[in-house]
Amino acid sequence: MQAQALVEIKNLTKHFPAAHGQVVRAVDGVSFNIQKGETFGLVGESGCGKTTVGRCLLRLIEPTNGEIRFDGQDLLQLGKGEMRALRRRLQIVFQDPYSSLNPRMKVGDIIGEPLVVHSIGNKQERKDRVADLLKVVKLDPDYANRYPHQFSGGQRQRIGIARALALNPDFIVADEPVSALDVSVQAQVVNLLQDLQEQFGLTYLFISHGLAVVEHISTRVGVMYLGKLVELAPAVELYQTPKHPYTQALLASIPLPDPEQTRDRARIALGGEVPTPLNPPSGCRFHTRCPYAMEKCKITEPEFKEVAPGHFAACFLNE
Repeated sequence: MQAQALVEIKNLTKHFPAAHGQVVRAVDGVSFNIQKGETFGLVGESGCGKTTVGRCLLRLIEPTNGEIRFDGQDLLQLGKGEMRALRRRLQIVFQDPYSSLNPRMKVGDIIGEPLVVHSIGNKQERKDRVADLLKVVKLDPDYANRYPHQFSGGQRQRIGIARALALNPDFIVADEPVSALDVSVQAQVVNLLQDLQEQFGLTYLFISHGLAVVEHISTRVGVMYLGKLVELAPAVELYQTPKHPYTQALLASIPLPDPEQTRDRARIALGGEVPTPLNPPSGCRFHTRCPYAMEKCKITEPEFKEVAPGHFAACFLNE
């Protein structure tokens, strides 16, 4: 029997109000679990709703509908005080290391702020904790007296990670933590996140639009398209035998180091643009761009179901 998941999301929905009484259907009935100690990768094109899922999970924005459980507790039933206490166990690393750090605050104050908010330790203890955290993310403790503008993007992201670690969390939402960084620095930050996971027993929701990055860090991967989860599988299986045409197209777009391999690989051309979440297509939302679309794809929404052990997909081709 499988142990209870650390994070359980059921039928999560988030609709944002728009002009003329319309709604932006950012997230539309997403369900998945994250086991303790694993890294769950959530991928998809920009605007597919993956960041909204991460922020709803932490209640940084309130969901329209659905259920979010963390360690057995229903987060949506908690009051402000209870949620604030639980936030010590739930943290986030933001996408943009340039805008997520207050330019007027010294690095030591930025990293130590969660300790102040939760009244942990005295001034000296907090200072010592900040120095330790800087060492943990491979930065010089003396950097505590500098300002964010004195650091590179990769260093700033390390500062953001140190801030997320300050309260000894169990779970971290890493919201596209490397997309704003150079490729060489991306690898360093991903390796750091893996080392920290091992060191502190962390569980991650790793959000990214780059399948290549997710492959190296994730235990399982969920693929989102226009507010819906279209495929979910163990990382190795998803990359070797993708069952949804959208996942196949995303994988086919990853550059390979060997030009011969790139030439031999089947290309899946996606037509058109991603439809607007204001008025998503009927039936399967991907049918307007899918090279294999059938008549029933335009009318009936395919069920998100298990097509192989632990491998789920929402596509009629798997019937």
